[in-house]
Amino acid sequence: MSDAPISAVDRLDLKAALAAGWEPAEIEWETKEERAAALALAGRLGEALPLWRQGLRLARENFAPGDPRLGTSLANLAYGLRESGETGQATPLLQEAKRCWDASWHWINRLHIAPRARSSLYHLRMELRHRAQYEANARNRLEAFAAETREAVARLAAGGPPPPRTYRRWRSEKPPQFNDSRKLLAACLLLVSAADEKGDGA
Repeated sequence: MSDAPISAVDRLDLKAALAAGWEPAEIEWETKEERAAALALAGRLGEALPLWRQGLRLARENFAPGDPRLGTSLANLAYGLRESGETGQATPLLQEAKRCWDASWHWINRLHIAPRARSSLYHLRMELRHRAQYEANARNRLEAFAAETREAVARLAAGGPPPPRTYRRWRSEKPPQFNDSRKLLAACLLLVSAADEKGDGA
């Protein structure tokens, strides 16, 4: 893998993110966690650890206690420490990560579900016409992602392995818009990932 920046966030339109109401810390958090996830998946755990430390510092300083991004930061750093033999440091972080994800429903319930940008005027009109149903479907989908991640963090806290394919799914599922859905998907899919049988490229 190249030593060039590997985060897709390195190429994002920062002006658009800020205009959408994102804080600089939110942009920086996503950048660091995405890069760390790719490095860890490529077997470069030593390079991922400093980024996970920085991500957790950003999360503690800028995110609410029930923000699932904080839970993911805690779990990622804890996993890196555990794999590096620092079990004593990892265990309390994993328990804190589990508590954070267990309490994340309040944060998730306050998410604003924005319409998706579509090239088809027909699809846009249909979304506007059936707004309530669209929002319900989108929220159910996001809550399913969150439930999967909550279970994955619980397994990590119990000493289990990381889930497979989270980073692969992030690369395919990441919304182009800077909205609340993207924040939750980042929390769900930037959790440290295990490689699957198909192989994962960073």
